[in-house]
Amino acid sequence: MPRNVTLKMHLRASVLLFATCALFGLSLAEAQTFPTKPIRLIAPYGAGGSYDLIARIVAQKLTEQLGQQVLVDNRPGAAGRIGMEAAVRSAADGYTIMTIGNTQVIVPIVYGKAPYDLARDITPLTTVATIVNVLLVHPSLPARSVADLVSLTKSKPNMVRFGSGGTGGITHLMGEYFKSMSGADISHVPYKAGIMSVNATLGGEIEMIFLNAFQAAPIAQSAKLRALAVTSLQRSRYLPGVPTLDESGIKGYEVLEFHSLAAPRGLPTDVQKRLHAEISKAVSSQEVGEKLKAQAAEPSLRSPQQMRDFLAAEHEKYDRIVKTVGIKPE
Repeated sequence: MPRNVTLKMHLRASVLLFATCALFGLSLAEAQTFPTKPIRLIAPYGAGGSYDLIARIVAQKLTEQLGQQVLVDNRPGAAGRIGMEAAVRSAADGYTIMTIGNTQVIVPIVYGKAPYDLARDITPLTTVATIVNVLLVHPSLPARSVADLVSLTKSKPNMVRFGSGGTGGITHLMGEYFKSMSGADISHVPYKAGIMSVNATLGGEIEMIFLNAFQAAPIAQSAKLRALAVTSLQRSRYLPGVPTLDESGIKGYEVLEFHSLAAPRGLPTDVQKRLHAEISKAVSSQEVGEKLKAQAAEPSLRSPQQMRDFLAAEHEKYDRIVKTVGIKPE
């Protein structure tokens, strides 16, 4: 082969190798320097609730770790659909992430459609925390255990009414799940907001409610309502004397309020790994642990694949409840 041809071939190979190394080096540099600007955390909820507060707890710690602001962007409305639509349509570059909870799983099932598909439109990062729910009854009700409650409802049909913050919401589905698994004869009373159902139960207008532990613990401890069971498979440290529904005879009953973080579909793997590692580090810190405890929340970390599997299992559970009961939005 002529020498000039050989030289040209070597030159082309060198240029190609240099270009490949340059691109690879750029990718490594981007992964090592991310983030270089503030990150937006879209919370499809209003300010002040548990999802907003826990998002802010994690965002504050991530800001310290990353050296860039992680700003919570509240986008409430339409059962979270407004915020989720904005989130999944954002660039998949790591600079927009989102909070996902029970509502995001339930909405597509109850309403039949949503501007997102959790199996398709997100890149999971990790779950962050869970909060147990509590079955509470008015103290005038002659039931001091779950067995008492179920027996009472069967002997006096339509006597016990449970409240919720609206048809198809998590507090409604918890009641329906309890009804289907226990055989209790209870009826649903929807209210326009969760706080209205709480006040109705406190006032004796209705007899029963499911409420997360942050709200339920002080009410139960003051004896304004009686706590019969918690909805986790293990007892809660916030109400250690209250049995689980599982140990009360409703085997396998588990409904937790969960908090998780995700990014839009298509997030580069190196950025996903970086965000997962940083969020895990934040949630595992003593500082965040203490703040979660103040919200009656338990740290809960999963790998991205474990989170995807968890969301699929939650979807299957709620889909089964909705189809069994035939729930229609009001």
